[in-house]
Amino acid sequence: MRYFAMRLALTKRFRRTFWAAATLAILPMCIYAQDSERHVTDEYELLTTLQPERIALPIGNEGKMLEVAVYLPHNYDPTESYPLLVVLDADPLLGLLKTLNFLWAEEGKAVPVILVGLPFGASAGTIWANRSHFLLPNPVGVVNYYGNEIPVNSGGGASDLAKFIQDEVLPSVLQKYSVDSNRVGLAGFSMGGLFVAWHLVTYPDVFTDYLVIAPPLSPPFVDATFESATKKLQGRSFSRPTRLYVAHAETDLEYVLIGASAWISGWQGLEDANLSFHTEVVKDHRHDAGAIPALINGYEFLYGR
Repeated sequence: MRYFAMRLALTKRFRRTFWAAATLAILPMCIYAQDSERHVTDEYELLTTLQPERIALPIGNEGKMLEVAVYLPHNYDPTESYPLLVVLDADPLLGLLKTLNFLWAEEGKAVPVILVGLPFGASAGTIWANRSHFLLPNPVGVVNYYGNEIPVNSGGGASDLAKFIQDEVLPSVLQKYSVDSNRVGLAGFSMGGLFVAWHLVTYPDVFTDYLVIAPPLSPPFVDATFESATKKLQGRSFSRPTRLYVAHAETDLEYVLIGASAWISGWQGLEDANLSFHTEVVKDHRHDAGAIPALINGYEFLYGR
């Protein structure tokens, strides 16, 4: 009986507490309902996500425009200077990097970074067509993707993309935002990783930081010109501090495993005081899934405190 009496008393006390809390919860809602128009129309009270600044710039000789997305650190201060990272394949890669940029800066785990995303379209077909054109130095043909035959015939636009980055993107961003000119980076995955590696050996003085993830650096994706440029760069010293991160998945595509491994071996053991090099193999992952941990680890290598 004492148990039921205690339970009844607790039930009554809970009910009183519940209705008191409910009244406090409902009261602001009623006030908001009466004044909802003010909350909706007042832009200073509108809750939204951090929005990018967009810059439309011309690319190639066919009158095309590419809309670049610029994400500033959430605590951006124009009186300070920030590293800049140009991210190829902005649609799949930029979301993760935005999260790292926000949370790790808050935790003091990494320095805040200005992110510049280069998208390649709004649909899967458009993205694939633009990627396989702008990210490849030469047409490739048909390649095998884990047993599936994939046509990659439209390469050859890498020079146009490099010119776009050097003549349009970097000047526009450096002029408008507070960038540390000694920390300008380029990141890419798969064919984007190939472009980053190709840009490094072809135009070695443009960037200082590189994220090269799962690059297909063997024929038919690259040729003797790429190999010659790589050896030439490895035979000289970098003129300023340069950071290079290269990674691929443990069970990556064959042309990634063969080409990336050979390219990596050329950088390992290279004696250059201005070069910080790090490489890793992402265990228990295939080509696409390995991009996520590699991107996280590479970002920490470049910008970790």
